[in-house]
Amino acid sequence: MKYKIVPNIIAVILALIIGVALFKQIDFQNMTVEKPVLALVYLIGFLISIGFMIKKTKNK
Repeated sequence: MKYKIVPNIIAVILALIIGVALFKQIDFQNMTVEKPVLALVYLIGFLISIGFMIKKTKNK
């Protein structure tokens, strides 16, 4: 079964906003996050928005 990434505009906007917020939480110098629980919520939301873009292809 093949999967296809479809550019759903709502999922793309959500992924961009949540991705930027998650990126701002990470301190790359010390490899830590400012607020770990909030970063986890951002990560879950980011993965869900990416999941909305992945769809199964239909065989005809």
